Amino acid sequence: MRRLKILFYWMFINKNNVSFTELIQFLVKPKIGTLAKKYLDTIVEKEDYEVSFKGTDKILYWPKTFPLNRLDQVICETFDTSDWHYYQKEHTPIEQGEILLDIGTAEGLLSLLEVDKCKHIYMIEPGVGFYKIIQKTFAPYKDKVSIFNTAVGDEDSEILFSEDSLDGRVAEGNEANAQKITLRKIDTLLSNNEKITYLKADIEGFEEEMLRGAEQTIKRNKPKIAITTYHEQNDPKDIINIIKGFVPEYNYYVKGIYEKTPKPVLIHFWI
Repeated sequence: MRRLKILFYWMFINKNNVSFTELIQFLVKPKIGTLAKKYLDTIVEKEDYEVSFKGTDKILYWPKTFPLNRLDQVICETFDTSDWHYYQKEHTPIEQGEILLDIGTAEGLLSLLEVDKCKHIYMIEPGVGFYKIIQKTFAPYKDKVSIFNTAVGDEDSEILFSEDSLDGRVAEGNEANAQKITLRKIDTLLSNNEKITYLKADIEGFEEEMLRGAEQTIKRNKPKIAITTYHEQNDPKDIINIIKGFVPEYNYYVKGIYEKTPKPVLIHFWI
């Protein structure tokens, strides 16, 4: 059903820079569980899961509190260059010496695979479970990473946050498992002396608020940007207008089709 809906959107509503060849490749692509095995090496069950991948000696830790099958999606989005959620498309590769701001780090696979290439990585993760696990994963790289356990938005305050899945989210006031956490603007979280060259963001529909709180950081650094736009709360046109309002010379393109709406999966920005 998912593939049929995307075919319908492509034919009758919006192609979002998906070519006919790319559409056919998507329609015949194996399911993510099968595709993920192409990149996985081993999964060892200890206190947490220790995950290794083909072609790299990096070890990723995955918390037992989250379903292991959700890792398949993460692997495909990170390794499969044809995936519409793949951040490093033609104009937004992570290059040698990059200073990466990884907003919504979650398990940290993208940053882990690129840590040797990057000069420094700033990771932002509001969920306590993933915050603890990425500290474990990145223990060998302490001198190259800064990890923040906070949500980000357009003000400095506090919010209620529910950590009940891989998709941690802002909670309703009556949720029993909701916890109060800090909310910070990127502009105050990073000082004027801290440079970034690449901004990646996937924060479950709060991308617009994050951008408004990152205005000075974006204006000052003009980083490459790869940002998700498919969540219910997002309007891709608004995201484009916000970023180009900060830096009019940004080039951009949308990519992918979301199965629930014809929204693009990602928008890529570069100078």
